Amino acid sequence: MPTDTDMTKVYARKIRPLLPEAQRAYGSRDQNTPYHQASREYSRLLVEYTKDGGSLISLAEELGVSYAGLRRRVQTFDLPVNEFTANPEADVDAHIAAIETAKTASASEYHEALYDAYMDGVSLSEVARQLDITNSYPLYYGIQRHQKKLQGKHLKRR
Repeated sequence: MPTDTDMTKVYARKIRPLLPEAQRAYGSRDQNTPYHQASREYSRLLVEYTKDGGSLISLAEELGVSYAGLRRRVQTFDLPVNEFTANPEADVDAHIAAIETAKTASASEYHEALYDAYMDGVSLSEVARQLDITNSYPLYYGIQRHQKKLQGKHLKRR
């Protein structure tokens, strides 16, 4: 697929200066650091680009970044930011057991179990540690997938 379209080059020029800071944004999306501001603008531009008919594959090639990362940003852009509050009363062991069981059943059930644990106030860092995962980031992705699924169900009811 050609990457030399005018629109792709225009958006690549807008996004490229944001990449170094946007890629350093970690943690909750509602933080007001320069990294998070750059990340939000990067995501906003991606959504605008796709609404204008741009190809994320072409843009990923032009920017030298992963298509999956661009797609995730576009898909999760409109999800609300969760205000995580740790719950010391949450039964972490029960949630870990439910997550491990769900993981063997299906991706959808696994994402739902992660979501349930997160909404109950279980730290995803603790979940990652107990599941022997080196980084909790993929767990957040699973939660976002489940949120998107719930959001789609909500939108279909209207």
